[in-house]
Amino acid sequence: MSTSVGASTRRPGVVSFIGVILYIQAALAAIAAISMLIWRDDILDFLEKEGSPLADGAFSGTIVSEAVAAGLLFVVGRGIMTGSKGYRLFVAIVEGLTMALAVFTLIGHHVGGYVYRGVFTLFLGVFVLWALYGNEESDKFFETNG
Repeated sequence: MSTSVGASTRRPGVVSFIGVILYIQAALAAIAAISMLIWRDDILDFLEKEGSPLADGAFSGTIVSEAVAAGLLFVVGRGIMTGSKGYRLFVAIVEGLTMALAVFTLIGHHVGGYVYRGVFTLFLGVFVLWALYGNEESDKFFETNG
């Protein structure tokens, strides 16, 4: 049975999995931003007591960064879930850069936790790229829905 150009295709499970992970990351970033905002003074007092060089302005920047990250993650997750080819490419580029940084870290710091993190990052990147580009169902989904 052939699918017409205007018809949408059912989203593959691996694409849904990636979208759900992006939504979870967005929720966690939003919770982090809200928590840092609510307990701002307590956190700054603790950091000062511990001798942290993190100043009030830098902490405000951290809160804003978490809020922006939450918004971006939600938008990208929504784009992946709806089958946007642009967001698919964006995620692929970010994963490629992350994998390149992991290789650089493995070469430069090939001891202990760096090795485990680098290998895990590479494994995760390969999975995400396969999920978005490496199987026929994903290709069909993004071609008909994007």
